Amino acid sequence: MPNKRQVDPSQVIPFQEKFGYGLGDFASNLFWMPFILYGTYFYTDVFGISALSVGIMLLVTRVWDVVNDPVMGILADRNPQRAGLGKYRPFLFWFAVPFGLVGSVAFFTPDLSPSGKLVYAWVTYTAFGMIYTAINIPYSALMSVMSKEPSERSSTSFFRMIGAQLAGLFVSSSLMTVVALLGAGNEQRGFFLTMALFAVIAVACFILTGKMTRERITPKVKVKGELSKDLKIIVTNKPWWILFFVAFFTIAAFTIRFGVAAFYFKYYADQTAVEAWNIGFIKGGAVSAFFTLGTVFSLLGIVFMSFFVKKVDKKKMYISLITVSAFISILFYYIPNTNITTIIIAQCAFSFLTGPTAAILFAMYTDIAAYIKHQTGSDSSALVMSAGSLSQKFGWAVGGSLTGILLGLAGYQPDQVQAENVKEIMSIMMSWAPMVACLLGAVAMLIYPLSDAQMRGITDELQAREAE
Repeated sequence: MPNKRQVDPSQVIPFQEKFGYGLGDFASNLFWMPFILYGTYFYTDVFGISALSVGIMLLVTRVWDVVNDPVMGILADRNPQRAGLGKYRPFLFWFAVPFGLVGSVAFFTPDLSPSGKLVYAWVTYTAFGMIYTAINIPYSALMSVMSKEPSERSSTSFFRMIGAQLAGLFVSSSLMTVVALLGAGNEQRGFFLTMALFAVIAVACFILTGKMTRERITPKVKVKGELSKDLKIIVTNKPWWILFFVAFFTIAAFTIRFGVAAFYFKYYADQTAVEAWNIGFIKGGAVSAFFTLGTVFSLLGIVFMSFFVKKVDKKKMYISLITVSAFISILFYYIPNTNITTIIIAQCAFSFLTGPTAAILFAMYTDIAAYIKHQTGSDSSALVMSAGSLSQKFGWAVGGSLTGILLGLAGYQPDQVQAENVKEIMSIMMSWAPMVACLLGAVAMLIYPLSDAQMRGITDELQAREAE
């Protein structure tokens, strides 16, 4: 039996630093999750624009990210190393406050005409996407320079996802309750005040992340004329493209269901059964239970799988988790709309399995950054991580836009009894659509070429080169 590979002690990331890094995704998801869980509902039933308009806005605004995200990656990679701060941590301090301000303004409902509201929604939603990119891509790239060790990066990625899921739990369990409390019967006012409160928490968490983390790796300084080379390296990199599509399908799998869930429980599910869940600490009926308990099990899945991340190949782990998740998704189509308990149990099982997949994928992106450095000598961590942000946003856009576009085309009208074809679309988006997205993610991952064993060898070779 071969000797166990020794980890360089200087590259071990301590617990408190991993915790601090996780606070960054907690901050991001204080806004990411409200948009995923309630974004379409907010824009239609609270803000006051049509479902079709929302769907088009969510889809079209993401096209800009094809340019925006890689440009931010390029800028972050070329940010000069700053004494005591490094290359990527400064962005957390620069954009924390703008993130909070723009995010809360996006949930403000102005007293404008329908066309004025539509323009306001487009401008603020696009602005939020840009400010999210400005802070999240450098934040993602930070993980790649916190340690040379793939196992340490993988472990840190799980802390990141724990932070994200805790934010999701906080949002799913409290958002509508806080909206009702602060709004006092006015949902427009309640959403804005709630998101302003979340903004204060998010700003504090981003700043703490910047203070509690450390960049152990100093990337090479980018010289003039390297931009075209870096772009060519990324565009022609097969693992980067594969992981982009894997991440896109993964995010789409659960954002499709999340996007339609609020409508599903309001219009498709049996309302007597739904209201029976409005008990105890769970407010807002079955939809809050669906989101909250699903998030709890997603968090449990992340914690459980974190014990195996250093022992099981990430590719094999992802394929196993997402394939089983696909078959669980089919169940939603056949569960009676009166059986809310079974629907929620199925979501808990789905969340337990899909929760760890995001952590696996972000760890794989740091592997690709190391792989590119090994193959070409180029340090382009932020540009590599821009694919993670871009695929997330497109997956997010697909979930939200499909909800709005399909419901709008079917004739959805807020606060009315829905036609049978509208209800059927809601049912399909809860079941078959996420199943297809899961299977496409599994198929794409089958051709991903980098195993954990290969990455350990690449890490050793990089360290040997640096020691010469």
